[in-house]
Formats: sequence, structure tokens, C-alpha cells
Amino acid sequence: MDGAPSDSRTLRYIAEITRKLAKMLSRTRYQMLVYLLEMTAVEAESLAGEPDSKRTLPVKPPQARR
Repeated sequence: MDGAPSDSRTLRYIAEITRKLAKMLSRTRYQMLVYLLEMTAVEAESLAGEPDSKRTLPVKPPQARR
């Protein structure tokens, strides 16, 4: 029995949850964590074979604090 459909659903779920968490944290000072969560969501969608059209947060590295 192949677990590919289940794996794909799991990866999409991970992407959805990490994006929601990133969105909740996006207005805080934890910009590096937001960036890492967004990258995790992008990677999960990539592994699931889904196009990255649902992205809600811009993917750019956080600015260094001075």
C-alpha cells in the first residue's frame, strides 16, 4: 500500500499550519522565525507537488537589526 496521497495531504497541512503561524507572528519582532516558517511552508508545498500560488506572506530575508 502506497502512502503517497497521505504524505501529500500531510505536507499541505504542514504548509497551511506554518503559514498561519507565520502570519500570526509577522507583526512581532520575530521576523527570522517568520521567515523560517515561510520557507518550511514553501518546501512542504514543493514536496507535495502543489504550486506555490497560495503564498500569503512575501518571501524575503529579514532585515538585520542595528
